[in-house]
Amino acid sequence: MRPSRLLWAGAALTVIGVLAPASASGQEEPPAVMRIAPEPPQPLDISPGGAFWRALVFPGWGHAAIDSHGRGGFYFAAQTATIYTLLRTRVRLGEAQDRVRFREAILLDRLAAEGVTDFNTIQGRLNGDAALSELRNLLDARKEQQEDMVAFGIFLLFIGAADAYVSAHLARFPEPLDIGTGQGPTGPTVELALRLPIPR
Repeated sequence: MRPSRLLWAGAALTVIGVLAPASASGQEEPPAVMRIAPEPPQPLDISPGGAFWRALVFPGWGHAAIDSHGRGGFYFAAQTATIYTLLRTRVRLGEAQDRVRFREAILLDRLAAEGVTDFNTIQGRLNGDAALSELRNLLDARKEQQEDMVAFGIFLLFIGAADAYVSAHLARFPEPLDIGTGQGPTGPTVELALRLPIPR
């Protein structure tokens, strides 16, 4: 066989060897990828407005209606503690009022025994009594505590209702995280995709 034919045959075999893997790899199907997509959320039985009004009527009811029991338990416990503290403050306020009335009655009896009948003199003697002044200061402090607890309770009530409203809205959206696994050219791969809904 001539040397030129040998060269041509070698070149042809080389070209076939290079193209054959490329064509074979081009015919291979891409590796299968298994995706773990979150299930779509189940429709709620109530509207966000319904969750809002339920939370206003009873602490935690709005969250329980949308299966958010953890948040509902938190608001129920917080508002229950607020109501308990308010009741304790009212009891202490009543005790302070009784002590003020009792001290005023003692001073008025003393003034009546002394024959003092002038209104301004009576008021001056009452305002000048150190024990009565301390009791009145205590009464004012109890009143401020009661006002603070009422304001905080109303604030917490509306915060819980607003949170139930927002939670009911968010419960209708699917989970934004998508996980995919498969076989890549270098080995097993894991893909993470984050989906963010754009409001229309």
